[in-house]
Amino acid sequence: MPATPIIMPQLGESIAEATIIDLLVAEGDSVTEGQDIIEVETQKATMNVTAPCDGVIGKYTVEIGESYAVGDVLGQAQAEGEKETARPALKPNSPVPAAPPSKAGDFSHSSSTNKPAEVGSGGSFSVVKPTIKGLPVPAQFVGAQYMSPRMKARMYELGLREADLAGIAGSGAGGRLTIQDFEKFLTQLEHARLTKASSMRVAVADAMRRSWTRPLA
Repeated sequence: MPATPIIMPQLGESIAEATIIDLLVAEGDSVTEGQDIIEVETQKATMNVTAPCDGVIGKYTVEIGESYAVGDVLGQAQAEGEKETARPALKPNSPVPAAPPSKAGDFSHSSSTNKPAEVGSGGSFSVVKPTIKGLPVPAQFVGAQYMSPRMKARMYELGLREADLAGIAGSGAGGRLTIQDFEKFLTQLEHARLTKASSMRVAVADAMRRSWTRPLA
């Protein structure tokens, strides 16, 4: 059975990521198209990602409690209904048919195998069902480069811009920078204050120090 990706769908115009809360269907279990299989949470609501096709859940590539961006692959479903055509059995003394000679310039096989997959109007992407009334949730998705709301709030608190974080390596899915990476970087800067630092590191450290010494309201 062919594998169909389970995709994190577009959850709303201003939502770029969601956190995995629960896997509602186990790997190896049968599902029907549109059946709820993964429960996710955003800042606005708790929603369910659905199966992209009839078949069996092959595997998940996510962890509960982790956040994933719109367009990320969450797992694979094995679709049903597409089986290979059986070849007729040869008679005991029948000669094996020879393969037709290939013609010069005939690259139909290689071109078909290297052609990128196209998405039809029917679509095989996962859709999402909101659990609160009135929240629009389009079924289509787009890739997104984003920073989580928590990260943006922390940057705003320290008076930083996105360019200030360009030198920090991210450990999230696809190399994304997580809030844990950011806080770890700030801790390392504080421990290395006595060493020679770059202008960016000095700016980050000063902003961090001001936020720690700011009087409470």
